[in-house]
Amino acid sequence: WLYPLDECSAEIVTRLAPLAAAEMVNGRYLLDLDDPALPVVLDEAESVKGFWVSVQPVFSSAELRTVTHFELVCRKLISETRKDFEWNNAAKDKAPLFNAGGESSIRLLRDLTLTHIRLKPNMVGGIGDWTQEYVVGSGVATAFQTANLSGLSFLPVRNAKTGTPHEGFSQIFSESILKPATIDCSVERINSPFHEENGRLRHLGCLSYAADELEHTEDFSRTSEPWGGWHGWPLWVVRAKVKEIFTEQKLRGWVFGPVLITNTDLYVDYVRQWERLCRVVGQCTKSKFSSGRW
Repeated sequence: WLYPLDECSAEIVTRLAPLAAAEMVNGRYLLDLDDPALPVVLDEAESVKGFWVSVQPVFSSAELRTVTHFELVCRKLISETRKDFEWNNAAKDKAPLFNAGGESSIRLLRDLTLTHIRLKPNMVGGIGDWTQEYVVGSGVATAFQTANLSGLSFLPVRNAKTGTPHEGFSQIFSESILKPATIDCSVERINSPFHEENGRLRHLGCLSYAADELEHTEDFSRTSEPWGGWHGWPLWVVRAKVKEIFTEQKLRGWVFGPVLITNTDLYVDYVRQWERLCRVVGQCTKSKFSSGRW
């Protein structure tokens, strides 16, 4: 995806990649890595402000059927009131950072507060827009408990108005921590004027691990790196059976990003494509990678 940083950059896409310009989504233009217009557009944009470049790997249905683990991706947010945020930020401060084996420390957040939870029983929602924690409805909790999924517990979520737990809703929690993820060319080190993020690693693609590091994991786990933000949030990784249950039970609120195994042809091709893209973007001084997890 290319996000133009000025009107001149947008005009370059319109002129040199009219098909991509015709399918603009939220101000962004989708170009395939194999599109010969991509390097031409980026080169032309060196004379103007350029683009933020974000990446969305695409896999076939057959390839996805070989995937054993997935990263949870939030598709539903639960809004916090100002008071909720104050309570949850205080809970963050009480949760100690600890070294789980990654380059930076992580923290596991619990004892969270929400004034309103507008979720149906079959839905999952992310708590605020700054955490990596989730509330699940009673139908989701029942589906997970019936399947005896491992690495998962259910915690109460406090109602800010009453001080008592919300009925029918729980925060999911896991203390199962994965080994550090593979660092490849889809991971970059951030160069930023903001102290909180400068020098940190940012994951732009798919989480990847050696096969033996995922073989005996729980159904729900957290990453040993704070890919979820500078507060120390780890991401969630689940076994494929969680995705199957979520889909079969028609549950809502997550999509599932594939986690790759390093000694597979799929991963080798993934890295090869990333190397190509890094060469193209690396020649630019104006256009840079954006988004990702860090």
